[in-house]
Amino acid sequence: MQRTRFGEPLMGGGEQRERREMGQARDGGAPPAFAGKPLRDVVVPAADLWHQDELGNAVIAEYTERVRADFEENPFLKVYRVAAGIVHGSNPFAAVLVDMIVRPQARIATPPDLQIILNSRRKVADPVHVRGGYKDAAFVLRSVKEPNSYLAESFAEQLDPKMEWPVVIYLSGLELVKDRQSPCGLNFKFTSETRAFHAPVLSQKSGHFSNDVVDPATGLPARIEGTGRYFYGMEEGLARLYVGRGSSIDTIWEELGNSQVDGRTVIVNNAVPPDKVAEYTTRLDAALELLED
Repeated sequence: MQRTRFGEPLMGGGEQRERREMGQARDGGAPPAFAGKPLRDVVVPAADLWHQDELGNAVIAEYTERVRADFEENPFLKVYRVAAGIVHGSNPFAAVLVDMIVRPQARIATPPDLQIILNSRRKVADPVHVRGGYKDAAFVLRSVKEPNSYLAESFAEQLDPKMEWPVVIYLSGLELVKDRQSPCGLNFKFTSETRAFHAPVLSQKSGHFSNDVVDPATGLPARIEGTGRYFYGMEEGLARLYVGRGSSIDTIWEELGNSQVDGRTVIVNNAVPPDKVAEYTTRLDAALELLED
């Protein structure tokens, strides 16, 4: 049986999900430790760009092998290039596969994670440098119409039917699977770690907003108001959600398989689940204020 760089047997998507959800250890030992930079005075969460450290090289090797063995060299997964020690490129398909590889000790960044990174720049001496490129973090589902109606319908079938739309679906926690009927030959399945929620702001038109109106629980603006950052909105279909150049929030990029050289993948310590990060940091801020008094 072939094995990946981390020692885990190559397996089908269902087996990958079963092992991950059951919390089983990887055969042959754990992957190299994630050595991200602390964003706070306490090392939770920690984050870093995907680059050529010990973990980064191991992820590159396993990613390449899974693309070959599990996904038949699908061209929409061949997006990453290494230059100056940093991994360049990104699309949602590739990002979900990276997330599957680095779990359970880490995950790819969610919108709240990226917001914490942006906020941390004023609080730490050596911040995580994520400006100047785009960071895929989620899907935005507004309807099952085009663009991307096939995948939109697939997501709709997996969502709680009582959930209001538009919906945000984090890339982290999804499972990538082969689907020969899909335009890209790929699809996504929900797992117990998938996070999806109604986001009313996604119904609004493009406009400026300030960092002060960002909801820490979602990483999205609660309303389009203020200046300093820009929100890009659209009306229908399925699109990518990413934090872009100049810290904009873009929800209109409909080309899911497209990857650009300025794409970046941010890896975050998974010790605190995505839906608990905002609560954790709020409590941490309160505790630090007491210590400073």
